[in-house]
Amino acid sequence: MSHPLPKLHNAMWPGLVGKGSPGAEPFIDLDTMLRYTAEAEVDGQKFDGVDLFLFDPHTNIDITEDELKAMADKIAGYGLAVGSLVAPVWPGTVGDSAAGDSAAREKFVLAVEKACRIAGLLNAHGVRKYGVIRIDSAGGVGPYADDPSGTTKRIAETFREAGKIAAGHGERLAAEGEICWGGMHSWRAMLDTLEQTGLPGTVGC
Repeated sequence: MSHPLPKLHNAMWPGLVGKGSPGAEPFIDLDTMLRYTAEAEVDGQKFDGVDLFLFDPHTNIDITEDELKAMADKIAGYGLAVGSLVAPVWPGTVGDSAAGDSAAREKFVLAVEKACRIAGLLNAHGVRKYGVIRIDSAGGVGPYADDPSGTTKRIAETFREAGKIAAGHGERLAAEGEICWGGMHSWRAMLDTLEQTGLPGTVGC
C-alpha cells in the first residue's frame, strides 16, 4: 500500500487522558507508546509518525533543548516522524479557558506560545516537517449556553491572539470540534467561532 499523503500518525494522548488518577489505569509511558506504534502493522501498512500531547509525563512543556533533542532522536530511531502537537490549554495544565477572564485567556495564549517553542525545536531537529498545533476552547458548554454571543466573542479574541503567536512561529492552529467544548460543540458553533476569529489559513479546525 502506498499513501504519500495524508501521513498516518498514532496519537500519544491515549496514554495519558483518563489515566493516572486514583482508581484509574496508570499512565502508559511514552517509550511504551512509541514501541507499540513502531510495532503496529496491518497488511504491511505501518504508522508514519506520532502526534504528541505536550504534557507530563510524556513531554514537559518546559522541556530543555537537550532533553527534547534526546526525545526527538528516540522517535526518529523508531523510523517515526512527529506531526501535530497538542498544546496544554486546559485548566490544571498550563492554560485555562479561552472564554475566561483576562488572566485565564493569557494562560491559554501562553500554552500555545510554549507549544510553538517546542514545535520550532522539533522542526529544527528534522523529526517534524509537517503538522499543526491542536487546541480547543478549554471551556465547557454550560457557560456557553448562558451567553452564546459573549462566549463566542471571547473565544474568538483568544484564538486570534494565539493565532498571531502561532503565525509568528510559522505554525497553524487547529481547533478540535467536540460536543464538550463550548463554541465548537457543533459545526455551526465552530464556523461562527472561526469566522469571528478571522485568521483563515492560521486558525482552522
